[in-house]
Amino acid sequence: MSKKKKKKSSPQRIKQRQQPLVRLSQVMIVKNEEKNIEKSLSWAKDIAYEQIVVDTGSTDRTTLLAEKMGAKVCHFEWINDFSAAKNFAMDQAEGNWIAILDADEYMPREDAKELLSILKRIQSSPELLKEYDSINCSWLQLDDTGKTYAVLTQQRIFRNRPDLRYEGKIHEAVRLRNKYFNAENLRIMHTGYTQTAFSEADKRERNIRMLREEYKSDPDNPHIMLYLADSIKSAGTEDARSEAEHLYLKALASNKPADPTIKRLAYDFLISRYAAADDKKKEALELCDTAISELPNHVDYYYFRGLLNNQCGKYDEARVDLLRCEQALVTPSAVPETRVLYPSPVLLYHQLSICARGLNNEKEIKKYDSIIHAMLMEAKGQTTVVGPYIAMLFQEKKTGIEVFEKLTPVYNVNDRQDLMLIADAAKEYRAVMFAEKIIEMLGSD
Repeated sequence: MSKKKKKKSSPQRIKQRQQPLVRLSQVMIVKNEEKNIEKSLSWAKDIAYEQIVVDTGSTDRTTLLAEKMGAKVCHFEWINDFSAAKNFAMDQAEGNWIAILDADEYMPREDAKELLSILKRIQSSPELLKEYDSINCSWLQLDDTGKTYAVLTQQRIFRNRPDLRYEGKIHEAVRLRNKYFNAENLRIMHTGYTQTAFSEADKRERNIRMLREEYKSDPDNPHIMLYLADSIKSAGTEDARSEAEHLYLKALASNKPADPTIKRLAYDFLISRYAAADDKKKEALELCDTAISELPNHVDYYYFRGLLNNQCGKYDEARVDLLRCEQALVTPSAVPETRVLYPSPVLLYHQLSICARGLNNEKEIKKYDSIIHAMLMEAKGQTTVVGPYIAMLFQEKKTGIEVFEKLTPVYNVNDRQDLMLIADAAKEYRAVMFAEKIIEMLGSD
């Protein structure tokens, strides 16, 4: 009996058989990122199926360094459209998943390994694969010293499907069709929102210009209103803040649906603004309630509701919200989303101290005052911790002498360096007159 001949596998079938279950394509768009490019490629080196860098007009060594790292470099002519550039980059990807981080972002190595494990789990399950389009990660904002000052969430890892592409020329976003897989233990570290970055007025003006053009062509789009307001308010003038307020309110009142995570821009601004105004407490509380219903993981809104209830003398209600914030901060497994309480949880304990005084709880008064003192002592040289505390005291209508007395248990008033630290923190957080008084004290020594 003749033996059956084995059917030879085609090269294509062999290639398919050898492909890994998860093929993660790391893609990014860049321009003049020679300081960041090596770090931004290094984190995924061990887990990526391929790395693709799309250059939009660099004049430094960005592309040379990327090629040296083994990345495939493509070129895209910049047309003032971030979505067009990112979509071109995604179109180059051959993997079944895409990680699209910016050049000033990276994942810690241990998180990258965990990401690969999660993707394998999803990819091996037809049910999970059908359910999830993307991975939701924590997005940590780092200051110039590398310390976290805000934690939000972002979806930056997507299934490689043609229907999952970016929309919007600026502040672009992928409109998901299915749910995202929540993996907030995975961290994307973002170094691009430092004070240095905020001072780049030319970028702000470029963004405003592009967004105004979009707003003219699509005046009913709440996302454009929100992003335009966010760019305008950063100018720092009262006219800019008033225009931003108008746009934020218009976006919230829009009948068109808006992503709650983008509406957060309006909640953050309006609640902070109204909390500082004597005649807007009711509006601020209503905004807190709405924000909590839409974004229950953002502890800032519980914090602001606690602060507002403290101001209204409702200390029992305030205590519930403030303790919830504390629990979120001290739970090791949790990564609370906040722009306020990192890196200055001293603000929370200041509110808990006010609450304890309102309830005449001597034990808690001592406890929270002790925590505040310890935190300030540990971070006395960090303006991002001390500055918001100084600003908060002035918002509470404290005098300069009262604020100074609050700081004297921590700072040595006879030490020039300590006085300079107070002045720097105050100036950075808009307590300019107080900073000038401190500098006058230095001059009189």
